[in-house]
Amino acid sequence: MTKGFLSTGLRRRLEHAHPPRVEPRLEPASGARPPAGSGSCPGVGGSVGGVAGMAGARRGLFARLARGMAGYGASGPAQPRHMPVADTLFAPYRPPEGVLGRAAVSAPALAADNGAENGAYGAAARFAAAQFSLGGGMLADGLPFRGYANLAAMMLRAEFRKPVEIIAREATRQWVRLRCVQTRPGYEPPAQTAARLHAIEMEFARLNVRDLVRRLAVHALGYGMGHVWIGLKGPAGTPAAQALPLRLNSHGVGRGQLDRLTLIDPVWTTPNSYNATNPMAEDYYRPADWWVQGTLVHATRLLNMVPYDVPDLLKPAYNFGGLALPQMLEAYVHNFLRTRQSVSDMISNYATRVLRTDMAGSMSEQGGPPELDAQGITARLAAMTAWQNNNGTFVLDRETEDFAVNAAPLSGLADLQAQAQEFMASVPGIPLVKLFGIQPQGLNASSEGEIRVFYDEIAAFQQAHIAPVLRAILTLVQLNLWGSVDSTLDFEFVPLWQMSEQETVAMERQKAEADDANIRAGKITAQEARAREAADAASLYRTLNLGAAPKAVMP
Repeated sequence: MTKGFLSTGLRRRLEHAHPPRVEPRLEPASGARPPAGSGSCPGVGGSVGGVAGMAGARRGLFARLARGMAGYGASGPAQPRHMPVADTLFAPYRPPEGVLGRAAVSAPALAADNGAENGAYGAAARFAAAQFSLGGGMLADGLPFRGYANLAAMMLRAEFRKPVEIIAREATRQWVRLRCVQTRPGYEPPAQTAARLHAIEMEFARLNVRDLVRRLAVHALGYGMGHVWIGLKGPAGTPAAQALPLRLNSHGVGRGQLDRLTLIDPVWTTPNSYNATNPMAEDYYRPADWWVQGTLVHATRLLNMVPYDVPDLLKPAYNFGGLALPQMLEAYVHNFLRTRQSVSDMISNYATRVLRTDMAGSMSEQGGPPELDAQGITARLAAMTAWQNNNGTFVLDRETEDFAVNAAPLSGLADLQAQAQEFMASVPGIPLVKLFGIQPQGLNASSEGEIRVFYDEIAAFQQAHIAPVLRAILTLVQLNLWGSVDSTLDFEFVPLWQMSEQETVAMERQKAEADDANIRAGKITAQEARAREAADAASLYRTLNLGAAPKAVMP
């Protein structure tokens, strides 16, 4: 990672750039308040300075991309109409006051890449700026980062919150099954393996891992990113040691050193530095450390979850998180709310009473226009309103009055509202019966197929986003219990789709008949059939010691 000061010309152009979005001003932690006058941040009423090691990547490439400095600067032609859109879409995220530490706000802004001004990297930025022509519709579609304050407010509405909660609950509902992957026969006595698995289960219960992962999924889906902080005992858990890397081995975590696992809201975090110079590097666009409310924490001390990642060009604008599910649902939810309100207004005013009467007054000037008898008409309408029920009687003048009811047709409104509601279920991929409790209509209609597809989506979500976090926690727990890691211990997610008791018995009968036929044909032996039954996680006899040799039966 190369570093260099921002050029004077670039800094001047940055000062006139469109101000990026900022979070509301928050009270910083004790001792973490930055010095006054260290920098300016429009919109928060406080000061937020540049961050050492990432200002170049954020202010170099993305400010150039937003304003199109190559050919669209102050000395060049007028900016195209799409440049303000780029300002809003690519503007780097700025955290609330107090998230950055003293070292970040007091140090001069450094560039994380010298190639943003010249070279191939700068050429790529200029090319991207010239090609950017998405138009103002991108803002209307809700593509720019909403900010954690807006996302938190959106999570208060049921239409945004419920899909997030359903995915998080379903992903942790059946939880995991700890198991031992035997690498060779007789690697470890079964009794010792069972004791180790039980110890891990008890440690998972002490750390409340299941609920922690569920809340982590809620943060990751609701805000685009979630963090779990690894809290250690002793000197390794002090604020001064947080900036040091944490190795998940016996040299990094000692026996009995794991204190707790804490969920951190992403609004309190922001990256400090990352590699933006070499796309072939392993840490390219991956933060090396994070500011957590004024404390610099190394990335290895945080377990992150980002379900919907964004391209590298947008990562600084999204605080190096991902796209939040409420932001993806925003257009569909607003359409449904507008449709629901329109249907409600239509039902409330579907019928209009019409009274045909003589509206001209008897007192008028001779030869002049007739005057409106306002008091008489008002009294007539008041009388009709007082009698508008099934027991009321309208008395009309048969010569000058007539009464009618004009009703608007209500057929089709339910279909329109249901269609707008179904669109909200299409984005998260949740069946209607799960999300809204709507049962399928029609003869022999069933949601079994949709539910199985949804469970497949949850299984993919578990493997892609929950499994990496759980494996890191499993390693931490083993180091905390024994000071070493047993490579034969692992876990597997319990399938959400469960067979009924009748289906389970029928399946066991089919397996027994197949084993009996294979033994009679000489394909397998009885011991191999027992080994197969012992390795079957769905077997009714999985708790028995079927791996042992069968006892001889006396004739």
